[in-house]
Amino acid sequence: MNQNKVDKNTADFSGDDGLDSLAELWQQAPIAVPVPAVIREQVGRQERRMRLFALLEWAGSIVVGMGGLYLMLNSGLSDAPWRALLVVILLTLAMAFSVSNRRGLWEPLEESTRGYLDLARLRLVRKRRMLRFAWLLFAAELAIFAVWQWLSRFGWLEPIFVGDSAQAISWILAFAMGMGGWSLWYWRQIKSSEQQIARWQRENFESGGNNL
Repeated sequence: MNQNKVDKNTADFSGDDGLDSLAELWQQAPIAVPVPAVIREQVGRQERRMRLFALLEWAGSIVVGMGGLYLMLNSGLSDAPWRALLVVILLTLAMAFSVSNRRGLWEPLEESTRGYLDLARLRLVRKRRMLRFAWLLFAAELAIFAVWQWLSRFGWLEPIFVGDSAQAISWILAFAMGMGGWSLWYWRQIKSSEQQIARWQRENFESGGNNL
């Protein structure tokens, strides 16, 4: 009887109580690979530039907004309040987009190479979105100016362009060409960054396997 109890206790201690399975799972778990310094530094530089540009955007918007409101309200035009309201609406739309477009771009979701690369890709997606928004806002402003100028024929509003309209059109075309050149340069920067991220992706897959 006692011998049977001893054999049973021995079997209990020698049996699989779950520790062996946990040890196997721990050994099979992927080893975390540190994020390459070049990727971490690049993402860090991007973050510093983003913070600087955000600060400049807000400062510029405040200066342009306050200056525009002051000039509009002191212009003596009969439609000055409407012009001031238009400035406020356009600036509000631009800044609201700026804030929403930067949401989620400050830190990676996980401290891994994959997390940093995903963050870099997301930033490029948001850059494309910003480029599209800039052109849509420009087109909306041109449409507003055209409608405003048309309504001024009926005396409802003061004309925006007074005198030689050809000069005003020339300024608009010059601005559009400058904006187009900047957009082309910015798009090439995005494509170059995409290629760099793809190279990092290949290098880390080759060196680290799936431990990204």
